[in-house]
This record gives sequence, structure tokens and C-alpha cells, in this order.
Amino acid sequence: MRKERAEQYLKKAPESLDTKRLTEYDLIVAMEQRHKDAVIIRCPDCKDRVVVWSIEDPYFLQVDAAKNVYDEIKAKIAEMAKSRN
Repeated sequence: MRKERAEQYLKKAPESLDTKRLTEYDLIVAMEQRHKDAVIIRCPDCKDRVVVWSIEDPYFLQVDAAKNVYDEIKAKIAEMAKSRN
């Protein structure tokens, strides 16, 4: 994250879905299927707005393993940005 100058965006702990207004999102990215399932339990109407990237959640990984995951995330974001233009 330091290399990407993105440290300021790190959260001290994962945020609860209960604090989110899920119905207001156009797109919800889930790292894993279990994350999508958790979103749909709280917001069944969001089902068609959730995309699963099938990327391991890097939050609790060791630095080396997390770097590989961050590279995957970066590629997915670039791909998504390109498809939205």
C-alpha cells in the first residue's frame, strides 16, 4: 500500500455491512462468494449489483501474500475502468 501511496485508505478494521446503505450502490464488488452471500442476506434487492472477483481478501494476509493480491485487485480495477468507458 505504501508503494501505491494508498495507506491513507486503509481501515483499522473491516467495516460492517450493517452500517452501509447497500441499496444506494450501483455496483458492489465482493472479493469472495461468501462476501456476496453476506451482502445478499442483508440486501436481497442488491443481488444483480454484486460482482464477485474471486480474489482472496488481503486484509489479514502477510505482506508478501497481500502484495500479490493487491496486484490482482489493481488489474481488476483497471479492467473495470476500461469497460465502463
